[in-house]
Amino acid sequence: MEIKNFSEFCDQVLPDFNQFLNDRLNSEIKQETLKEAMLYSLNTGGKRVRPMLFLATAYSCGVKMTDLSKYFDIAGAIELIHTYSLIHDDLPEMDDSDYRRGKLSNHKQFGVGPAVLAGDGLLTQAFYWIAKSSLETDKRMASVRILAHNAGPMGMVAGQMTDITMEDKKLDETELTTLHKQKTADLITAAVTMGAFCAGHELSKNLVDYANSVGLAFQLKDDLNDADDGEDIDKNTFPNLIGKKATETKLNDLVKNALNAVLKEENFDKNLLVSFLNYFKE
Repeated sequence: MEIKNFSEFCDQVLPDFNQFLNDRLNSEIKQETLKEAMLYSLNTGGKRVRPMLFLATAYSCGVKMTDLSKYFDIAGAIELIHTYSLIHDDLPEMDDSDYRRGKLSNHKQFGVGPAVLAGDGLLTQAFYWIAKSSLETDKRMASVRILAHNAGPMGMVAGQMTDITMEDKKLDETELTTLHKQKTADLITAAVTMGAFCAGHELSKNLVDYANSVGLAFQLKDDLNDADDGEDIDKNTFPNLIGKKATETKLNDLVKNALNAVLKEENFDKNLLVSFLNYFKE
């Protein structure tokens, strides 16, 4: 039976994917402290949104449920990259956060040096997993190119640099949009576009537009969720810049843009990516 709902898709796929992540790192990483630190942050309760979007896109392109495990290496690489970015983002030299998802941040649990190395390990292991994937060479090479482009100094890392070097400057709306696109949206865009390419689906402007809109919407929802706790009062966020009501309007417009974009996609089961948009109504 085909799965039409994103939550149901995650319920079916996520247990095996989580097992894959832990089994692979446990078997590959021999340095015990490094392994413990890497697994600590990998298993802090994240929703696995990015790898699930990758796998949902591949499934929507026609990959059978029974074959999805062949794509776990690539999906896992995306999650390793995301996890490394959170470890480094929490460091004293960056956001200086003591907690992540209700648990001590990695550097508070293991120390700054081990946390840096845990992040380094996750980053480099991600590309090892892609290289070792059983997918065809062109799909592996495209995955390396897309992930390195969107997660590196042309994408996420550039956004992180802007974030820490412009903390004392009030960004305008264009600058803030660029920051969030790079720091948050680019990795989500990578997940969707990699999923389509790895599944042999011709990548279209519609899917890219969907991914870009979802990525930016993801950050706006996060900003709105944090707007009332006082922690972001001095940060560059859309609620601080244009107000909560205008941010909610902007979020709704992005979700509409994403819906309109994916509905134009051809030779593609739209149900999962459409149902994912319910995330922004929660």
